[in-house]
Amino acid sequence: MKTSFFFKVAMMAIAFGVVVYSIKELRSPDFERKTMDPDSALAVLIGSDYRPYAWCPKGTEKIDIYSDSGEVLKTLTAPADISALCEIMMGAVSATDINEAKFVQRMGATSSDKTSVIMEQIPGKALFRVKGMSFSSPMLVKALERQQAQ
Repeated sequence: MKTSFFFKVAMMAIAFGVVVYSIKELRSPDFERKTMDPDSALAVLIGSDYRPYAWCPKGTEKIDIYSDSGEVLKTLTAPADISALCEIMMGAVSATDINEAKFVQRMGATSSDKTSVIMEQIPGKALFRVKGMSFSSPMLVKALERQQAQ
């Protein structure tokens, strides 16, 4: 028998092993946990409950970050910083979470034509509201923490 025949059989056996291993991994609880993690890029690709949302007005020139008491903690004007906070991943929230807590002003985005949009947050939680629409965003909480640490 020719060597090419054995090579083809070996390649088919390896491919079959890869398929069986992939099916096993896709059904594992660890894979399911990874797809539900809001910080996972895999979750976004596969289709988690988090969706992209740009809450800032077009042409945003600055973003003010506020404390729980309403004082301006930091003003961002660099395009990279503005992009990091304007383009967020948002997820669903339950009505009980929204009705029980009080929102405070967290950020304000101002555009070049002086249009302003305010984002509110429930202190200590990853729950936000913009233009009356409530959503969750653990990634936005992390982005805010990074900005406040700088």
